[in-house]
Amino acid sequence: MNQSLAPLEEVIWEGRPTWKAWAGTWIAGWALLPVLVGAFLLLTVWTRTKSARWKLTSKRIEIETGLLAKKIDTLELWRVRDVELRQSLLDRLVGVSSLFITAHDAGSPVIEVRGVPGDRTIYDRLMAAVMQARQQRGIMNLNP
Repeated sequence: MNQSLAPLEEVIWEGRPTWKAWAGTWIAGWALLPVLVGAFLLLTVWTRTKSARWKLTSKRIEIETGLLAKKIDTLELWRVRDVELRQSLLDRLVGVSSLFITAHDAGSPVIEVRGVPGDRTIYDRLMAAVMQARQQRGIMNLNP
């Protein structure tokens, strides 16, 4: 996904989910590896980490999905209604978090970006970019 960015567009974060985002499943998979269930759990986590990629910029969110076939979906930040940061106890222990992005988009009203680094830095930068994108468009509130 090395596409050129629009002028003045800054990458906030780009990456794949880390195995730590599914640490419980990963640990259970290794513990149950002698049993066929463990291999299935490990394959599931590996597939999730390799089949998703997110790019958060100051203008948009790009979601790339798929292993063999690829799909790229883009959400302009001015369409974002809410961003929520969530961390379970296990997420906090391994240093990851999830962003839940609610948008005015019939196709994907809620997007989960899982495996983001656990501190608030990315969340705060994304919220600031959302507010700036709304101001540039003259949008005060997107709630119905």
